[in-house]
Amino acid sequence: MKEEDKFTRWIYLAVLAVIWGSSFILMKVGLKSFDPGQVASLRLFVSWCALFPLVIHRFKEVKKEKFRYILATGLLGNGIPAFLFAIAQTNISSSLAGMLNSLTPVFVVLIGYFLFKSVFKASQIIGVITGITGAFALILISQKANVFSGNAWFGLLIVLATICYAFSVTIIRNYLHHVDSVLITGFALFIAGIPSGIYLFTTDFIPRFSVYDDAWLSFISVVALGLLSTAFSTVLFNKLIKISNALYASSVTYLIPIVAILWGVLDGEVIHWKHILAMLAILTGIYLINFESIREMKKQKLKN
Repeated sequence: MKEEDKFTRWIYLAVLAVIWGSSFILMKVGLKSFDPGQVASLRLFVSWCALFPLVIHRFKEVKKEKFRYILATGLLGNGIPAFLFAIAQTNISSSLAGMLNSLTPVFVVLIGYFLFKSVFKASQIIGVITGITGAFALILISQKANVFSGNAWFGLLIVLATICYAFSVTIIRNYLHHVDSVLITGFALFIAGIPSGIYLFTTDFIPRFSVYDDAWLSFISVVALGLLSTAFSTVLFNKLIKISNALYASSVTYLIPIVAILWGVLDGEVIHWKHILAMLAILTGIYLINFESIREMKKQKLKN
């Protein structure tokens, strides 16, 4: 690996962590003036507007038999989770949402086992159990302590969203691994973006600008969410994989909740030490799931 690539990959990793870790606070600001359906629809519509012009001329690069899988990733990787996150954050804090978002790798392992008969390692079994235990501990602690306004059981919607993400990742790995990630995202957003735009402008979205004082701030936050968290970050993540590897790129999973928690604290959200312990359980689970891959990489480095 070139020296400049070593430095660049750290920059890319840090930028991705900040972008994805900030998604939850941006949603929170968006929900101050718009309802969950409007926030999710605006996010998807803006993402589609940003990416689709970059891929429309590459339509012939995608084989017809691949479009059903792209349809699935559009719904599972973009459409459904956007609405689940927005609805969930009407009742849970942005920091709790960021913590629970880390569950995706846990469900990737489970789906790989049940759908594709992937073989479990002992460390992965322990990792899955640890991660899921940590997630439910987070929800139980939040509900019992009542440190967040609303109903912490809405966190289960975030869990459902991570299951959708896991299905999307599994589909991409098994059926779309030869297709450029920008192409996948651009065409996937076509599935979710256009219906979202149509729905958005049938609501009271426009009148809200004259009703809510913070409407423009909410609007800018959701637009930033759509442009950065989906469109820009997809391109950046693709570049990161090219100058490093998929395992290194996936380490952003460990950084996202840290950024989300920092934003939550800055916004006045109360984080209990028990939440940190539960979060550490999830991250430990993710580490155990990747343990064998990490060990193999270290062996290869020693050989080289």
